[in-house]
Amino acid sequence: MKNSKYVRLNKILEKYFKVRSYGQKVVLILILLFIFSFSLVSGIFAYMNLEKKYKKVAHSLEKSVIIKENLLIKELEDIEDNGKILITTYKQTDINIDPSILRKFKIYGIFVKETGDFIGRRIPLSPIELKKYKNYRYALIGDNLIINLRNAYYIITKTRYINHILDPKMSFIYEYNPIFMFETQEKKYKSFICSKRKITESNFYIMGCVEKSSITTKELSSIAAESISLFSTLFILGFIMYHTFFRSLLLYPIHRLKEDIEKMNKEGLENVRFTLHKFGEDEFAQISFVLEETRKKILKHQKGMSLVLQTTSKMISMTNDIHRFSLFTVDKLDELLDAEGSVLCLYSKIEDRCIFKVHSERYLKSTVPSYLENREIEKLSNKTEKNTVLKNTEGHRHVVSIKKEINNEYSIFYITFKKNNPVLKEDLDYLDMVLSHLVYSINLLNLATYDPLTKLYNRRAVVEYAEKEVERSKRYNHPFSIILLDIDDFKGINDTYGHTVGDIVLKMIGDVIKEETRDIDKVGRYGGEEFIILLPETKLENARKLAERIKNRISETIFDIGDYSISVTISAGISGLGIHGDTFEEMLKAADLALYQAKRRGKNQVVMLEREEINQILKEEFQSKNFLIEAIQENRIVPFFQPIVDTETLDVVGYEILARIKEGEDNVIPAYKFIGTSIKFGIILKIDEIIQKKTVEFLKQQEKIPEMLFFNLSRPYIQDIHHIMNFVELLEKNNIPKENIVLEITEEEAISEITVVKEAIRIAKSKGIRFALDDFGVGYSTFSYIKHFDIDIIKLDGSLVKDIHKDRDKQIIIGGIAYICKEKGIKLLAEMVETEKELETLRKLGVSYAQGFLFGKASGKFKE
Repeated sequence: MKNSKYVRLNKILEKYFKVRSYGQKVVLILILLFIFSFSLVSGIFAYMNLEKKYKKVAHSLEKSVIIKENLLIKELEDIEDNGKILITTYKQTDINIDPSILRKFKIYGIFVKETGDFIGRRIPLSPIELKKYKNYRYALIGDNLIINLRNAYYIITKTRYINHILDPKMSFIYEYNPIFMFETQEKKYKSFICSKRKITESNFYIMGCVEKSSITTKELSSIAAESISLFSTLFILGFIMYHTFFRSLLLYPIHRLKEDIEKMNKEGLENVRFTLHKFGEDEFAQISFVLEETRKKILKHQKGMSLVLQTTSKMISMTNDIHRFSLFTVDKLDELLDAEGSVLCLYSKIEDRCIFKVHSERYLKSTVPSYLENREIEKLSNKTEKNTVLKNTEGHRHVVSIKKEINNEYSIFYITFKKNNPVLKEDLDYLDMVLSHLVYSINLLNLATYDPLTKLYNRRAVVEYAEKEVERSKRYNHPFSIILLDIDDFKGINDTYGHTVGDIVLKMIGDVIKEETRDIDKVGRYGGEEFIILLPETKLENARKLAERIKNRISETIFDIGDYSISVTISAGISGLGIHGDTFEEMLKAADLALYQAKRRGKNQVVMLEREEINQILKEEFQSKNFLIEAIQENRIVPFFQPIVDTETLDVVGYEILARIKEGEDNVIPAYKFIGTSIKFGIILKIDEIIQKKTVEFLKQQEKIPEMLFFNLSRPYIQDIHHIMNFVELLEKNNIPKENIVLEITEEEAISEITVVKEAIRIAKSKGIRFALDDFGVGYSTFSYIKHFDIDIIKLDGSLVKDIHKDRDKQIIIGGIAYICKEKGIKLLAEMVETEKELETLRKLGVSYAQGFLFGKASGKFKE
C-alpha cells in the first residue's frame, strides 16, 4: 500500500488502543486531535500570559521596593532623631549611655569625631574608614549602617535592626516568595526578575528579586487547573452531544455501507442496492455510487456469462430444435440488455429472404413499428461483409443490428431495440459470444443432421427420423416404405475422373432424388455412394414405382461436368413395414439384401425381395456367423502386421495390425471377407478384443517396440469409451508405451458419428494415444472435417494413391491435403503403395509415411 502513514497510524490504533471499528477510530482520532489542539492553544495562551505575568510581577516588585525605600528612609530618620537626643543628653551629662538604652532606639553606637569617643558600644570601624564615607548621609559598611550627622557624629545601626523592612510579606507579591536585600553594588541575577532603588545620599541600594521559576510554576499550575477544568467540561459536553446527536450522523454512512456489503455477500448481488449517493455528494456518497455501479457491472457480467453458459448447455439439448433454441436466446438477450425487444432471422443468401424469424416475448408486447424491423433486415442483407454491426437512433429508441455469417448459404441477422440507454461495448461482446454459440449450434445441427456435400440428411438423422416414423405408422396402422439406392461402379467414376468430379456426381444424384420425391419424404445420404428414401404413408408398390422412376431418369441423363459427359446408373432395394420387418433395422436389412441382389443381377435394377428370398440369404449369413463363432472358440483369429515405412529413409517405423482367420496350416482369410458379417452380428467387439490382447502378448516378446502400431476401430467400439479405457488399462498393465499406439477410424465412421468420435479422440489423447483418420478421400467432401477432429495422422485411401505419378488431378488433391496437414501439424500416410514411382511422387508431395505391397504384405511377425 502506498500510504504508509495510514498503515502506521492504523496499526497504532489497533495494536495499542485496541480499536477495530472505523467509526471508533474516527472518534478516537478526533479526541486525540482535540486534546492536541487544546494543549497547543493552552500552551500558547500560557506563554502569552506568562510574559504578561512577568511584567506584572516586575511592576509590583518595583512598587514594593519603593515602599520599602520610603519605610527605610523613615526608619533611618527616626533613628537619626533618636540619636540626636542621645547625643544632647551625653553632652549635658558627660556620662556614657548604657548600650541597652541605645538598642531600644535601634542604635548600636555613636562615634564622636571631635573627641574620638564612642557613645554606647565601640564600633568596629576606625575613624579613617569612616572618613571615606564623609560625603554620604547614609553608608552601608558590611552589616553596619552609618548615619552621618554633618561629619561630626556617626550613628551606627545594624542591618538586623531594620531587617523587618525587608520582610517579603510586606509586599504586593508575597505569593511568589520575593527576596529583598541591601546591596552596595549593582548586581544582575539570571532567572530572576529584580528591581532596585538607590537610597538618597547613600552608597547602597534596596533591591527586590523574584525567581522566574516560581512565577512559571505557580502560573502554569493555575493555567493547567483552569485548562483541565475547561477541557473536562468541554469533553463531557462533547461526549453527550456526540452520543445524543452526532454519532448516528457521523457513523450512519459507514454502518449503512457495511450492512449493504454484508447483505450482498449473504444474499447476492441481485438482492441489494447501494443508495447512499442518492442523498448526498460527500465521499461516502461517492463510494456508494462506485459500489452500485460496480455491482451493476458485475451482475451484468454474471448474467452475461450465465447466458453464455446457458446457451452452451441449451445448444446441446436443443440441437435438433433450432427455432426453440433461437427463441430462448433472444428472450435471454432481452433480459441481459434490458431491451424493448429483439428479432432474430435466419437469412438465406440463395433465396434472398429470412427463411425463419424469431421475435422475443418483449418484442411482441412492445410498440416497435414493423417497418423498423424490415428496414434493418434490408440493410443487413445489402452488407457484403461476413460480420457487421450497425447502430442508429430513432427518437428515444436505440437500434443495433448485427449480421453473423454461418456459411456460404446462410447468415444470422439479430436486431435489438432499446429505449433511452444505448447498447454498450460490453453488451456487444456478450451478443457476439451468444450469437457465435447460435452460429455454432446451427453448424453443429447441419453437421449432425445434414451431409455437407449433398445437403441431404445424414445417416444419424435418417435413423432418428425413421425410428420415429416406424412407431407412428405402427400406432395408426399406416404404411411406411424405404428405398435404398447405390450408384453403380462409383469407384470407377472416382478413379477415372477424380474425386472432385465424383463429389459433383453425388450432389447431382441427390438433387435428382429430391426432385422426384414429395415434401413429406426424407432423402438422406446413407453411406459413401448410398442414398436412402423414407416414404411415410407409402405402400410397397408405390415405392417400387418411385424407385423405377428415379432409376430411369438417372440412367437416361447425361451428367455434364466440365469437359466430361458421364452416364450413371443406380441399383435400388425396397422394403416395407410389417412385410419385411417390424423395426427400421429389420426394414433396412431387407432393403440392403434387396440392393445386394440388384447388384448381383447386373445392376441398374430395382429389387424387392420376397420373404423366402430374404430367409435364404439370412440363412447363408448365419452360416457365416457360425463360422466366425467357431473361429473365435478355436482361437483361430490372429493379428497380422503390415509394415509402414518412412518415405525419406525407407526405414520401417511401424505396423498396421490386421485381423486374420487361420484356415489350415498355410491359409489365412483376410478381414474384408468376414468384417461385414462380424459387424452385422455384433461379433466385431470380441474380434477387436482378441486382436488387441494377442498383439500386446506379441509385443511383450519383442526386444524393441515400433514407433507406431495402428489398430483399426469399428463403429461399435468407439460408441462406448469404456472399450478405449479397457485397452489403455491393458497397455499399462503390460508396460506397452501408449504414445506408440495409433487408433484408426474410417472417414465414413467419423462423419456418421461426429460427437461420439470427437469424445473418443479426446479420451484417447488424454491418455497419450494418437489418432488416425483412415480411408481419407473415399467419395466425401473431406476437407471440412479436418478441423473437427484432433487427429495426428491421415491415411490416404489407395484409390487416391494408385498410379498417382500419372494422374495430375490426384497430385493436386494430395498436394492440397499435404499443405493443409502441414499447417495443422498432421502427418500423411499413403496406403496401397505398390511401385517406386508412386512412392517417389508421394515423397515429393509431402507424404511422410507409406504402406503397401511395395514394402511387404501383412504377416504374423515383424519384418526382419
